[in-house]
Amino acid sequence: MRAGSQFTVAIHALMLVSFFDQDKITSKKVAMSIGCNPVIVRNVFVKLGKAGLLRPGMGRARTKMMRLPEEITLEDVYHAVESDDVDEMFGMYPVNPHCPIGSELHEVLDTSLSDARDSMLNSLSRTTIADLISRLPPEKNRVPVWMRD
Repeated sequence: MRAGSQFTVAIHALMLVSFFDQDKITSKKVAMSIGCNPVIVRNVFVKLGKAGLLRPGMGRARTKMMRLPEEITLEDVYHAVESDDVDEMFGMYPVNPHCPIGSELHEVLDTSLSDARDSMLNSLSRTTIADLISRLPPEKNRVPVWMRD
């Protein structure tokens, strides 16, 4: 199943903001942690903000969770940054009306792919950001030196 990197970037960002809730976590710090361009993180922050999951800090303001980590499921994160359209999710190409297979493939696959999507989203709905954080070693709950201002 196709899920873009924005999904895992969003999870990483939410976990950083939650785990280090007393520290100022910026898009630059998240990008440093992931090893990507801060623009990618800022774009994800915007989507998480629109979904009501994160309030990005501007200037001196801290980035904050808009809901408790216990209330944010991976399905919520997925919906915030990815499409659950079956054709997009599975990279379906345009119909070829001249081919006996190509002209019918989308319709033939639709039920199977919709079931797979529903199963994935159902599975994601059972895990929260808090669940993921609980799996981290507690001794890691200190902002690394390279992330400090």
